[in-house]
Amino acid sequence: MKKKSLALKLLELRQSHDLTQKQLCESLNIGRSTYSYFETGSRIPDVETLLLIARYYHVSLDDLVSDSVTSHKPNETDTDSSDIQLLHHLKSKNIPVDFVLELSKADFDFLYKYKELTDENKAEMQYLMNYKLKKQIK
Repeated sequence: MKKKSLALKLLELRQSHDLTQKQLCESLNIGRSTYSYFETGSRIPDVETLLLIARYYHVSLDDLVSDSVTSHKPNETDTDSSDIQLLHHLKSKNIPVDFVLELSKADFDFLYKYKELTDENKAEMQYLMNYKLKKQIK
């Protein structure tokens, strides 16, 4: 990934959507000075931030970091705001987005069932899981 091409892409996308850095950063919950570094090429956004930006502009990550971009302006009927909220939530809990994307349906089913357990049963399940992990390592 070239820093300059990504920086220029971010600048062009923001300007084509008639946004100030402040407006965009408020929508994405990103610090303006941090975002400014992205547009100048001084820093490259982490994967979670790239996902937020790509979803906001309705482009794929590939489009965002490659040479071509096709997008449309976000509007009130778009449902991606819930995706952005989810990414913010994961980021606030220090849960890597890549980790969540790797989960299977069986993993999600397990997590839903786990959430239904009592605190006592959750503690027992955590103990059992740690025991099995230690045994697996040996």
